[in-house]
Amino acid sequence: MKCSLKLISIFSIYCYSLTSCDFIEREEVISPPATSNSAVSKESFKAQPQVKDFNSDSLLIDTNVVSFVQDTNVNVKEISDEFSFTDHYETQSGITIDWINKNNARIPKMGELLMLEYRLSLPDGKIIDGNNRMKMPYLPFVLGYNMQNKGWDEALSLMSVGDLAQVKIPAYLAYGKKGLGTLIPPDSENWLFVKLHGIVSPSRDSLGIKIWELRSGKSSESDKISKVKFHMIASTETKANIFNTYTSNFPVTYTPGQRNYPKGLREVLNNARIGQHLFVILDPNMAFGKEGYLDLVRPNEAVFYNLKILEIN
Repeated sequence: MKCSLKLISIFSIYCYSLTSCDFIEREEVISPPATSNSAVSKESFKAQPQVKDFNSDSLLIDTNVVSFVQDTNVNVKEISDEFSFTDHYETQSGITIDWINKNNARIPKMGELLMLEYRLSLPDGKIIDGNNRMKMPYLPFVLGYNMQNKGWDEALSLMSVGDLAQVKIPAYLAYGKKGLGTLIPPDSENWLFVKLHGIVSPSRDSLGIKIWELRSGKSSESDKISKVKFHMIASTETKANIFNTYTSNFPVTYTPGQRNYPKGLREVLNNARIGQHLFVILDPNMAFGKEGYLDLVRPNEAVFYNLKILEIN
């Protein structure tokens, strides 16, 4: 229990220091069928996400950093002799996972919020990204909704809570022929060093709406909301960035009663607070239902939202 409380405290500090956890634009890629041993599945707002208690189906390991790649200036190849792999697996799509530490805890399910510590490198060994570069102790990552490239979702669906692994993601499941600006060249394999620290329960999970409140925000001075200004990114299991106001830096507004937003999103925005940062998953009946939305959301498909509330009038 002491360890669980410690993690709650750490996650709380992280939530309030979080400035953003935005998607990045990427070339859309389609993953070939892959062998997976993951279990896939799909009342009120609370001020803080709740970490699940210890049990055989839940979480946690120590809160140490990924010590062998703490310094993002290190070259992974130069310290590769220090790696001691305990298990190896290759998916049908070409992803390889080499475990440095492998546990018997349960595998996360689609739609769960994971606490990750990671470093990303290129095959030449140069580390190009990590949660430490964002000054974040953990990266919150909702599994199965294209928050990063498809290789992340597939690999993490094969790992258990407590696992530490080196994941090699082929280019076509990463950033493909386009690469990513000057950071990742075209047709480059990605090497992901990732530690899965735990799973965070949603602050709401009822009536087709699941919410994680990363920052609580403050109530509006007005008794009645007339307009909400916010940033959002939306994605589904099959498409990343179906809406993204962060990249355009052009937030959108919602007026209560406005019908061009999904029912579930309207409900969330009707209860919004200034400065709130939310991760939200809407079940199909609270999203776009059996009709879907253009060619962006398939019929009967759930939708994930990353919301940042800027202003409320």
